[in-house]
Amino acid sequence: MSPQKDFDLALSTKWFTKDPPSFPLLSMKALGPCTSTYTWTYEQDFSDTTKTLTCAVLFTDTKAITKVRVTWKRSDPLGTVTAEQKHYPPPLSPSEEDLDKAHKQYGENIAAWAEDTVGTTVGDGECWTLIQRALADLAATYTKYGKEPPLLSQGRTHGHPILTLTAPSVGSNAGLLQLADIRRGDILELKSAHFHTITEEAPVK
Repeated sequence: MSPQKDFDLALSTKWFTKDPPSFPLLSMKALGPCTSTYTWTYEQDFSDTTKTLTCAVLFTDTKAITKVRVTWKRSDPLGTVTAEQKHYPPPLSPSEEDLDKAHKQYGENIAAWAEDTVGTTVGDGECWTLIQRALADLAATYTKYGKEPPLLSQGRTHGHPILTLTAPSVGSNAGLLQLADIRRGDILELKSAHFHTITEEAPVK
């Protein structure tokens, strides 16, 4: 993957002066789903106040991160603003051995957690909330006993992405889940899907 180029920070819009700031920026959202955090700091002198806004955006599909630091004086934001951005590449893709280890460590517990909630409503009832709660609860338990916790949900990504599938036509991707070695406890996030049951009748003798 080529290094991430600097984003257009659109400083002329003064998004950084708003509370909360208008972040992530449109240029960042264009790359795909992302989540963000930010912090403020202030320095006061006799004549003015210098503000610094530090933001971070995580691209949930790739796990790449960009951090942005914007500094300006309150009396003249556009005339004094400076900005810098740093980009952190996605982590290395896990090996087959890593994925197999993660499945053995987390898969059964994730599936069992979900099965234990059958017949109940988890949070607001959304499917995203179900798996987010499952991973959060399991992470807390693993951490409590000094074990490495599973990755938490980041947007529409839950753990390490191992398959992205776009079906151009019905039935065109039949069998790909098996080929991708999808196992019990793996999480499928579906943006749009259609399910149907095929019943095969025994031949009449």
